[in-house]
Amino acid sequence: METERGSLIPRDMEISRKDLQLRVTPSEMKFLDALAGKVYRLPITVHNLGRCTQKIRFQEPANPQFKLIMTNLDKALASGLQMTAMVEYHPDKDEDTFDQLLISIGNRTIEIPLIGLIPSCELEIETEVNFGTLVSNSKVYCKEVNIINHGRAPGVFQTEYQGQLPIVIFPSNGTVEPMSSTVVKVDFCADEPRVVNEVANVRLQGSPDMLLRIEAHVVEQIIELLNMSSDKIVDCIHFGSVFFGTSKTEYALLYNNSPEPINWVAIVQDDSVGEELGTNIRQRTDIALNNLTCIRKKRNIDITSFISCIPNEGTLLPYQKTVITFCFSPKLISDSNKDIDPSHRQDYAIFLRFESVGSKDGFLRDDDSKAINSDRFQKVELALTGTGFPVLLQFDPGKVLNFAPCFMGNRSELLCSIQNRSKFLPVKYRFQKTAHFKIDPERGKIDEGCIQNVKCFFIPRQVGVFKVKQLLEIIGSVADENLQISMKPFHHIHLDFNSICKPAIKKVVMKINPGISPLVSNPTEQFVVKDLAKNNRAPVAMLQSAMTDIHNHYSSKILMKDALIAFPNDRAARSGDNKNFRTILTKIPRYNYVDPDFAYTKFEKMEKRAHQNYYTDYIKYSRNTHLKKQAQRKCMFLYNDIDIGLQPASGLKSPHLSEGEIEEDISSGEDEIKAKQLLSTKNIAFKEAESLRRKILEGLKSDPSTPQEKQDCSLVLTPKEIHQVIVGPSVLNFGEVCVNSRNTHLLHVINMLSMHILIQLDIDLEELQKTNQFSYVIPPTTSTYISMVFESPTIGKFWKSFTFTVNNVPGGHILVMAVVLPVRLELSCDEIVLRPQGFLVETYFRGTVKLYNRHNYCARFRWEPVNKERGMAFNIRPATGVVEAYSSLECEVTWQPSFSSPEKGEFVLQVNEGNTSTLKCAAQVGPTKVVFLEPRILFSNSPQGLTTWRKAILHNVGQNHAYFKVCDQSLLSTINIVPSEGIIPLGGITVLNISCTPTLAEKFDTRAKVAIRHANIIDLRIGGSIEVADVEINPNVFNFSGTYVGATQIIPFVIKNKGITHARVEFDLGDFRDFSMDIKDKTGLIGEFTDPSVPRKYSLELEENTSLQCGLTFSPKEVAAHDFNFEVRVNFIEASKLYIQSCLSGSSFPKTKPLIPPCYVQATDIQG
Repeated sequence: METERGSLIPRDMEISRKDLQLRVTPSEMKFLDALAGKVYRLPITVHNLGRCTQKIRFQEPANPQFKLIMTNLDKALASGLQMTAMVEYHPDKDEDTFDQLLISIGNRTIEIPLIGLIPSCELEIETEVNFGTLVSNSKVYCKEVNIINHGRAPGVFQTEYQGQLPIVIFPSNGTVEPMSSTVVKVDFCADEPRVVNEVANVRLQGSPDMLLRIEAHVVEQIIELLNMSSDKIVDCIHFGSVFFGTSKTEYALLYNNSPEPINWVAIVQDDSVGEELGTNIRQRTDIALNNLTCIRKKRNIDITSFISCIPNEGTLLPYQKTVITFCFSPKLISDSNKDIDPSHRQDYAIFLRFESVGSKDGFLRDDDSKAINSDRFQKVELALTGTGFPVLLQFDPGKVLNFAPCFMGNRSELLCSIQNRSKFLPVKYRFQKTAHFKIDPERGKIDEGCIQNVKCFFIPRQVGVFKVKQLLEIIGSVADENLQISMKPFHHIHLDFNSICKPAIKKVVMKINPGISPLVSNPTEQFVVKDLAKNNRAPVAMLQSAMTDIHNHYSSKILMKDALIAFPNDRAARSGDNKNFRTILTKIPRYNYVDPDFAYTKFEKMEKRAHQNYYTDYIKYSRNTHLKKQAQRKCMFLYNDIDIGLQPASGLKSPHLSEGEIEEDISSGEDEIKAKQLLSTKNIAFKEAESLRRKILEGLKSDPSTPQEKQDCSLVLTPKEIHQVIVGPSVLNFGEVCVNSRNTHLLHVINMLSMHILIQLDIDLEELQKTNQFSYVIPPTTSTYISMVFESPTIGKFWKSFTFTVNNVPGGHILVMAVVLPVRLELSCDEIVLRPQGFLVETYFRGTVKLYNRHNYCARFRWEPVNKERGMAFNIRPATGVVEAYSSLECEVTWQPSFSSPEKGEFVLQVNEGNTSTLKCAAQVGPTKVVFLEPRILFSNSPQGLTTWRKAILHNVGQNHAYFKVCDQSLLSTINIVPSEGIIPLGGITVLNISCTPTLAEKFDTRAKVAIRHANIIDLRIGGSIEVADVEINPNVFNFSGTYVGATQIIPFVIKNKGITHARVEFDLGDFRDFSMDIKDKTGLIGEFTDPSVPRKYSLELEENTSLQCGLTFSPKEVAAHDFNFEVRVNFIEASKLYIQSCLSGSSFPKTKPLIPPCYVQATDIQG
């Protein structure tokens, strides 16, 4: 972002510019995004606002990178005119450049700043992220923030949130390319209600630090039950007193008081504390406990059979209300051994819970203390109370009423008193109509405790003995499946009505009927019973005329079976009959007259017959189709996952089921929950336990394959069904994990439905892509678990959530939490001190340090010593290795003791892609005491030029190992002591080898100082005398005369050591190939030294006062003449050269070095 820059023009200059009546634009010249090697130009305009001509003088910028392009720097500008000049900028370096352009008018000067800026970034970011109103359901919400780079150079940004809320910003740093933007995601987990007003620090390159404000309002997802008339919360519904068999409904509003939709379901808590099922709360405890049979019945009662609500599942939109209908339908639970009296009552106290549908840990683990705090608001509990009473009616004189006998047409009357013995509820009754009996009033209402008088009448309509069950219906409000209340009979009482109807003698009056009466006549058409005139129907034939034998006409045709006697005037009553009729006398079929105006035509008869045949054929076809389907269903192929290819009905008999298996199948069938039936915690707990027993750990399909699976998985599940599918835990907390480590957490799935379900995990998180599969077909009433694999390449807090579906219906979400840490090893201690232990020198200073890997990923490490000026005497092993997850490794630290070993050191523990730690080491050396067994060493008669060895012994008389060092400053250059440093074991000795290689013949006496660590310096006195070697070669002239080519001639000579110390004599015949040296007698020879790389060079060491017999061999290979001298070296000193120099000088001086004349050789070869 471009920052505001202050003007470089002084205040007084601006005032002067106004006085000058001169305007210069621009007031500041900026060359933006300038690169080295390129040329940039900007115009500058000067406008004369005055009334007279102004003389203007331009002055070139001091920096040569700025150039004013003008031919003449002095200009005269008339009034009102303007001029334009060009300023050129050609940078030679990629850096910002500053200068100024001076414009003079008279004695006043205007300064125009010149600024050359290299390409830079110009980053811009939104300063506020507002999540709005969220629901505290532990879901992770994401917002995106754009960082825009308006500049021409890449810009670096860095974000950091230091608060304690679950807010994650990713990426925390990065680079924004020029003229582009980068998306930064801000994740927030709404885990609990709060008002979020947090800030995150944002550092943008080229801009001052700024704050990113993060705001959110997290509210509870509250489900409330409200009163219908007011918005008051309902926590209990009292149904009051209800007769057994009737129903009573109450209403409430279910309110989603949250900004997000919610799927809910109602569950009966039939295992909660304080529940009462059919208990008489007014009965004494001892009496209630005495009836254990009734108590057992009440325990096994199904609560959902008398408590219901509609709807009991559904979806509520944000801030939506829906009406819930509650119905209480008590049922009588009585002991058959006891009569029901007026005091019999059953009190109920039941708890109903409304809760949201989603991921959960299980129905039996809904403890608020263990669940997320917001879960307690996602469910509401409602108490339902009510009392059931029996219908108790008392009849006086009783339920058996004996009416006085009477004749037909008369009546007998009784008075019955009905008393309502209930003290709480009135009774509505209704008598059903019964033949020969009448009740007045037939229906009515008896208030509580009142008596109703009813008159019962016996009105017989036929002769006989009557014993009738009179049905008395008790009417009340009864609810149907949709909880619609209607007045229906719910209780029946039977009364026994007994009476006798005696026959009455009636006089039949016969009268002549001169003609055929169309309405009333007898078969003879002469006499009519008097009472028959009261009947409105015409007489019909009722006798079986085929059984009569009166006036049989044997000449007639075969008698028709089942023919009826026809009255001459019964056609009006038989117009619609298809029966056969004949006369009573002749027994011949009656003639039927067919009216052609109303009879069927032939076409109509055919049409009627075709219509009858069509329906007959359709019924036959339907029956045959049904029989075929039934036969196919018996032998239908079974689709299952364990099909082994057996054909049904092929002779394989099914095993016999045991009683336990049969009972289990029956119970499972009974546990099927109807569509409108409430869920109960006991039923769900039983199903959950049954599903947990049937675990499937492998072989789960990712897609349905069989027809049954495809059919089940295509069904759309209701919230009630989804609630019976457990997917949990709702939070997958991986804890602290290492970066790039693979971690596994189990996600449990329990299917309590009796059908297959398809679980699909909608995961687009990169960190969970290593999970095996994201779709599972779960068989009915089973449980399984899914291994969720988490692997993150990014260090920091991880808060993400993913959703899952059940049969493509959203089922909830799962929160994934983790803290991704780098690989880290911890030291058991930051500093270790090694103290003396044991007796072995190698392990005298030894200690251990442990490396702890407290994370879930193996850590590779390497120890790097910190080398300081004095070096490193500590050693640690293993120097490299691997520490497995959640384990430790012990490393051994040792100190290599010596006199000059530093007592302190450091190691740096470097973990591959992890942390770095420093281990400080120190050695604690104890005091000791060392002495020389011989305090003086003598080198008597030591040969000059040769090395002489002596031994000195150091003895450790202290309590610790001793470390010594020979001080070189106190020694002569000719004396050397090895080893110069070392260890003297506890109570042991160490031998010092002292060598003396003198170069001068003299006597010496010196002291060698040996420093002991943590002790005093001890002295060793060293003295002796140096002797000059005295060697003689006789003869020293060798004359080989007349030696044939190919022959060998040897001239013997003697090397004699006349001194009192041994001597070393060296001959060099390397330049003379025909000559060699041969030793005959090696008596007195200490050693012979040869060098294969330098042939014919002989070194002989002789003891004192000894002689050595040698010979010079000449073996010529060609004709030649030899005349030469070869020098002799004694004790590595050029003795022959010194001898020649001494002879040439002619002066005599004391003999300080060995002298010996060179050997002369003369030889002549002869051709044989």
